[in-house]
Formats: sequence, C-alpha cells, structure tokens
Amino acid sequence: MCDFENGFVLCTCQTEPEQVVHNKNSRRYKNSPQAKIAGYRWFLSRFVDTYEPMMEGMYQPPSKELGAGLTEEWVLLNLNCGNCFDFDYTPQEGDNLVMRFEDHWHYMSFIFRQGEWVSDRYDGFSTILELQSKGKIKPLPTQAS
Repeated sequence: MCDFENGFVLCTCQTEPEQVVHNKNSRRYKNSPQAKIAGYRWFLSRFVDTYEPMMEGMYQPPSKELGAGLTEEWVLLNLNCGNCFDFDYTPQEGDNLVMRFEDHWHYMSFIFRQGEWVSDRYDGFSTILELQSKGKIKPLPTQAS
C-alpha cells in the first residue's frame, strides 16, 4: 500500500485502455479474475452556479483521513505550501478538490477560498460543478540521505 509520509503528487496519469474481453463468462476466464488494484483518486472541479434544489436527501460527510498518511491536516499543508499537481494549474476561487480511496465511500473535500485551500464541501443537491481534471494520488519517493 502507498505511504504518503513524504508528500504526494496529484497525477493526471494517462492510463492504457483496458483490454476488451468479448466473452467474459466463458470457462477460459472463470479461473483468471481480472483483478483491479484499488488506489487513491482525485477530482478537480470548478464552481459554476447554485440553484434551488428540487429534491432532498442525505449525504456522506467528508472524512478527516483516508489512510496511508492522507489526513486532512497533511493534505492542506501540502496543497497550501506548494504545487501538488503534475500539470500547470492555478487555483481559482471556488475550485473543489475531492480525494477518495477508489473502493470506499470515504472522501476528503477541499475548496479554494480567499487564496488558500480549506477543508469544506459543496452541497451536491444545489451546486453545479464542472469537472476540470482527475487522476491518481501518487506518493513522493523517499529521499536517500
């Protein structure tokens, strides 16, 4: 499992397209599961607008930690002290960064407000967000001394 003790990079890693298996139910593929390795993902969205919600519902509130050293405090420190993105990106007021472990409901949400990232989330029932980019969260390599 990844360890984010030295920091992290929000990578837009271009993944290779999945191989198409035309007959997944055949005996040939029964004993060879197509194991997918779960990982940490991020999604960057831009605030567009709000509207009067037409439905009500419950939501899963953000977590304070995702595991492997990714805590709310550690992520905020890295986001506000340097550029964690692997592409040319300048945050704009209202940008929303969501980080999650791929196979779980737990997530962390950050919004860029007044020149810095803060831990917060938008109401999914009354906010329009436009996805800007997404990718994997990769740990920084340990530095040899």
